[in-house]
Amino acid sequence: MVATELLILGLLDVLCLLSIVLLALWMRRELEESVAELDSTLAQAIQSTLDKLTGEGVVPYDPPNPLQAALAQFVLQKMSAIDTVVQPQGPDGKFQKTIDEFQ
Repeated sequence: MVATELLILGLLDVLCLLSIVLLALWMRRELEESVAELDSTLAQAIQSTLDKLTGEGVVPYDPPNPLQAALAQFVLQKMSAIDTVVQPQGPDGKFQKTIDEFQ
């Protein structure tokens, strides 16, 4: 009597474990399909956005104004022509005064 009950419980345990494994395999397959679909949808969305931004879509490319380019070049030339003077620091970390400041 006890042996048949244990046999039935053992068979139910095996059946339960098999159903858990099958459920896990089914969930894995569904997840892989969902990720692949999401990946393709995301790729299409990114591609369409790039086409709109770089092509003849919403924001076409506008070359820089020649006056703005000339002004930028002038500012860069003036910035590179600035002479800098390095002020020496003392051992305490404060800047030292040079003799030229007193004259």
